[in-house]
Amino acid sequence: MNRRSILVATVAVCSAFTVACAEPKAEKAIFVARETTTTSAQQLDEQVDVSATSEVTQADQTTDVAPTTEGATHSVTTTTAKRQPWTLLAGGDVLLDLTEPDGIDPFANVQPDLASADIAIVNLEMAITERGEPYNKEFVFRAPGSAALTLAGAGIDVVSLANNHVLDFGPVGLADTIAVLDEVDILRPGAGSNNAEAYAPRVLTLDNGIRVAFVSATAVVPGGFAASADRPGVADAKWAIPRVLAAVRAAAAGNDVVVVSVHWGIERETCPSDDQRDLARDLIEAGANLILGHHPHVLQPIETFDRTVIAYSLGNFAWHPRYGITGDSGVLEISFDGPYVEGYQFHPHILDYRGGATPVSSGERYDRIVDVIEGRCEEHDPEPPTTTEVVDDQATDTTTSTTAG
Repeated sequence: MNRRSILVATVAVCSAFTVACAEPKAEKAIFVARETTTTSAQQLDEQVDVSATSEVTQADQTTDVAPTTEGATHSVTTTTAKRQPWTLLAGGDVLLDLTEPDGIDPFANVQPDLASADIAIVNLEMAITERGEPYNKEFVFRAPGSAALTLAGAGIDVVSLANNHVLDFGPVGLADTIAVLDEVDILRPGAGSNNAEAYAPRVLTLDNGIRVAFVSATAVVPGGFAASADRPGVADAKWAIPRVLAAVRAAAAGNDVVVVSVHWGIERETCPSDDQRDLARDLIEAGANLILGHHPHVLQPIETFDRTVIAYSLGNFAWHPRYGITGDSGVLEISFDGPYVEGYQFHPHILDYRGGATPVSSGERYDRIVDVIEGRCEEHDPEPPTTTEVVDDQATDTTTSTTAG
């Protein structure tokens, strides 16, 4: 089987020790192997109960404790380990400001169908509101309230709100976004009416009893976007990293799986930055099982370490039409067995003329997607962007400035 075929085959995640994970592809290991113990399948099957007790308190911006939010929160959680298969599908940045008013469903061609997974998650790169005053920056994005129905209809269960656009129309726009997502039962970690709500892990319990916690934060924080004790906003992964890590630890203490969504990195850079790698290391140490990145508006590599999958950037998933590298996209499919990551598949897509993701299985763009996802990213860094939007059929495009996402 050649490397191209390997991309769409399940990538097994090691089930034993960290060293074993590093040996086959040592050059792709992103952290120094540390001593660790991983429960084997046999040991797990023999376990009757795994319990974790976490006393949770609200905290101010400087306190290293974060609550777990699941509607009502319990201070003591007992989790029973179960080995049952389930799947999570993840896409990148979603912007519906053009498609929604025109009645276009940008998710119609996505494969696998997002509704086929137990959980589907994306980054919501806009406000859902028709109120509020636009923030004083070059790009501000919003869509009407019906966008929440489009998201739910596509099978999306979770959207990250921790980014540099969810407050484009101020606290009123954020409040509208939260309200309409709650109405359609979409979980929305990463922002809230204060910092306790913004940093709080949010939990979905699957039919098989597995509890999946979501923590979202952004390292791209326009002035006034960060939540505080008395101000609505986003979870801040730039100036308040200890609080983000505390939220991950709280999530890991009382749940089976922790998914962390992070808005980070440098726009249009196909290779992750040192800051991304450093934060990924800290998130894994805190208990993350899956890290989903966005903001660069291009794909970046997917790597594994110590049974954690790190997707540094999933690119644009539903966006304005793009025909170059910022239109390279895909669906990340993660396979779990109970609380453990078993492997992943990446399904390459490209944005179509409406800005929706469409599967692709051959050609130059497919080959580029494979290269970037597998770590051969340096050769595909595009030329620096200009401020003029040009959409063409070339390998690169000049479509975004450094303030666009």
